[in-house]
Amino acid sequence: MNTELRKILHVDMDAFFVSVEEALDPSLKGKPVIVGGDPDGRGVVAAASYAVRRYGVHSAMPIAQAKRLCPHAIFLSGSHRRYSEYSAKVFEILKRYSPLVEPMSLDEAFVDLTGCERLHGPVLKSAEKIRNEILEALGLNASIGIASNKLLAKIASAYCKPNGMLWIAPGMEQRFLAPLPIQRIPGIGPKGGAELRRMGIKSVGDLARLPLELLEEAYGKWGVSLYSKARGISDSPVIGEVEDPRSISRETTLEMDSADPLFLESTLSYLTEKAAGQLRENKLFARTVTLKLRYSDFKTVTRSKTLEMPTAEDHTLFKIGAGLLRKLFTRRVRVRLIGIAFTSLTATPYRQEGLFDSKGGQCWDDLYQGIDRIRHKYGFRSILRARSNQRDAN
Repeated sequence: MNTELRKILHVDMDAFFVSVEEALDPSLKGKPVIVGGDPDGRGVVAAASYAVRRYGVHSAMPIAQAKRLCPHAIFLSGSHRRYSEYSAKVFEILKRYSPLVEPMSLDEAFVDLTGCERLHGPVLKSAEKIRNEILEALGLNASIGIASNKLLAKIASAYCKPNGMLWIAPGMEQRFLAPLPIQRIPGIGPKGGAELRRMGIKSVGDLARLPLELLEEAYGKWGVSLYSKARGISDSPVIGEVEDPRSISRETTLEMDSADPLFLESTLSYLTEKAAGQLRENKLFARTVTLKLRYSDFKTVTRSKTLEMPTAEDHTLFKIGAGLLRKLFTRRVRVRLIGIAFTSLTATPYRQEGLFDSKGGQCWDDLYQGIDRIRHKYGFRSILRARSNQRDAN
C-alpha cells in the first residue's frame, strides 16, 4: 500500500490576460491596464493589472464602472486566440514535470509531483524551476501553492500572490489555516461569508471549532463541506488532462437590450456557428445544448436539451437552440445577454443514416469541411448563414 504523502502544486498565473498583453507590448508594464473591450460598451472586466486594482477595479466588474474608477486606464479588447496559445505553452511546461496536470481554466492548473523527486528533485526545487521556466520562456509570472492536497495548494497560491511561492509543510496545516479570514476558503463567497460572520465566525479557526452536527444542521451539505475545508481536509485527486474539453460555449452581451425575437435568433445563429466551428476544429460532437439568457433586470435563466445522437452540425444545433429560445423568451423584459453551450462532448458521432435520408450525413460533412476551409483562409465572417447575417441589418 502506497502511503507516500502527496505533493500537489496549484499553479496560478498572475493577471494572465494582462500579463500576455504586457509580454507582447512591454510598454504596458506597470501601467493601469484593463482587458475587457470598449470602455463605452456594455461588457465586463476580463482582467485587471495590479496597477489598476489599486483604484478598486477587479474582474467581472462592468466596464463602465471600471472607467469611472480609473478613467486614465488603458482599455484593451483582448484576444482569446492569443491567450489560448500562451495557455497551451504554460501547460506544455507543466507536463514536462508530471503526467498529472489538471487544468482548471486557461490560467490555472493543479500538478501532482508525487513520486517525481528522482526526476526533478525536491518539490520546492521543482516548483521554483517551473516558475522560472514560465517566466524565461513566456515572460509571465506565476504564483505557486504547494501542499499535500488540492484545497490547501489553492489556498496557498492565492495567499502568496502576486509572483510568490508558498509551501504548507506537512503538520503545519492547522497553524497556517486558523488565523486566515473565512473568505480564504474556496466556496465561501460574499453571501456565505456574511452569514457566517453573523454567527460570529470570522476566521478559519473559528469555523474549525464548530462541531460537524451543528454545521450540517445549519447548512446541510455545504456545512459538511465547510467542516472538512476548515480542517484542510480534501481527498480530491489530480486528474490528468483529457484531450477533449468539458464544454464549448459562446455568449455575448448585447450593445442594446433587445426584445426583438428575430434579432435574438440571428445573434444565436452567429454564436452557434462560432461554437460549432470550434467543435469541429476539436473533432468533437455535442449531445447537450444549453441556452442562456440574461434579462435587463439581470435575472439569468438557462434551458437544456439532450439530442438522441451527438452532432457538430450548425443547422441541427441551431434548430435545438432556437427551439429553446422560443420556449424561454416569454417575459416582457428585454434581453441583455444571450449564449449557447455544448456539453456531453464525445469524439464519436454515433450517427446512423436514415433509410430515406436523401442528402446523407456525408454531404453535410463535406459542406461543413468546405465552410471551415474557407473560414480558415479568409476569416470566420467570410461565410455565414443568412440567419446569422440578419443581426447586422437590425
